[in-house]
Amino acid sequence: MKVLHRRNGVAVLRFDKGEEFPGALADWCGKEEIRAAAVVAGIGMLSDVEIGRYDGMEYEKKTIGESSEILSLQGNVSVKEGKPFVHLHVSLADENLAAMGGHLFGGTVSMTIELVILELQGEFVRVPMGGTFWMLDTGQRNT
Repeated sequence: MKVLHRRNGVAVLRFDKGEEFPGALADWCGKEEIRAAAVVAGIGMLSDVEIGRYDGMEYEKKTIGESSEILSLQGNVSVKEGKPFVHLHVSLADENLAAMGGHLFGGTVSMTIELVILELQGEFVRVPMGGTFWMLDTGQRNT
């Protein structure tokens, strides 16, 4: 991973072939103590991708082995159980240019990923709501 630009709360990052994604992004956020961010744009390619769709109770997951082009990638960074948590949704194109997408659980960078992040003040946290759903909230307590 390489930081190409970081100024005034905007970071442009490049992830390289073979890196695990979004794990490498979560690791960088932890190292840089980023506790709230918006992932506003991402392009590149992933292989061995696990995506899913939440059905209201749990995630239905699908694995895509071949390298797929990222058409759209966005989400946020928060804190879940004391660690950076990267929540991303992705749209991908396969070798036939057919699009599919959903919640991104993980994959391997197969060429590169170029990502734009807005670092935010304060902290977002994930609050357990039952089952596998964790709701996004602020780190502030209601008084």
